[in-house]
Amino acid sequence: MSTAPIAKALTLAASKSELVEKVKALATDALWINRFATEDGWTRLSNRQLVRLHALLIEVGARFPSRAELIGAIATAEGHGKDADYKTALERHPLPRLWDHLKSAERRARPKKAPRAKKPAKA
Repeated sequence: MSTAPIAKALTLAASKSELVEKVKALATDALWINRFATEDGWTRLSNRQLVRLHALLIEVGARFPSRAELIGAIATAEGHGKDADYKTALERHPLPRLWDHLKSAERRARPKKAPRAKKPAKA
């Protein structure tokens, strides 16, 4: 049975406002593009969105110090390592979309597993 979003949020912080502050602290200018018109935008996010953003920012921040390096990794995984226009187009995307794009590109780039050998048919 899965846990409710409020329960997950309360395991990360004592209240929603504390969780918002934790997520805002992780959302540095190096990784995050702030698209909220006002500061009230953070508090309007649901618990599920805040928990996902918290996990995402920790995971991405541990692997990449900036958006530019994340975008470079995506371009390399997609085979567009030297394509500046491709990287420029990726800069407009939000962080969660970039992270999903990277995971998909890395999954596609992995070598395929060898097919299993079939057992010989019994006579």
